[in-house]
Order: sequence, then C-alpha cells, then structure tokens
Amino acid sequence: MKDIVFTLEFDDIYSNERANKYLQKGWKLLHVGTKLVNSGEPADYETSYVVGANAEQYAEYQKEQEKTKNAGQNVKDWLNNN
Repeated sequence: MKDIVFTLEFDDIYSNERANKYLQKGWKLLHVGTKLVNSGEPADYETSYVVGANAEQYAEYQKEQEKTKNAGQNVKDWLNNN
C-alpha cells in the first residue's frame, strides 16, 4: 500500500458499480464498510468502498477529470450562447 497516492470513497446506491469500475482499472480495494447517510427515522446506511490509486493510475484519473470538466464547460458555453 506504500504506492497509493490517491483515494476515492463511494457510498451511494451505485457505490458497488463505481468501485468495480476502478478495480477493473487496477486500483486497489482499501476498505469496505457501512456509512450512515441519513440519521432520520429510519436510519439509512449504504455500503462504503474506498479504492486507492498509484501515481500512474492517479495521473490517468486526473486526465479523465480534466476531460469531463472541459466537456461540462463546453456545454455551459453552448447553453449561454444559444
């Protein structure tokens, strides 16, 4: 685990699916547990997955995030201009 430089936690209804996508990319599963997501009555818990990336995987993640950010900005620009 010394090579882990970045972690992500998923704790919503799609957490298993999202964690599996990163595991397929070679990320490491660091923790599985439960997380309280609603303390009202009745309390609601979701399964929480924490995955970790090495430096190479994190660099690829950053590239993907930048593409998503740019795509979002392009949509926003288009909406503002039309």
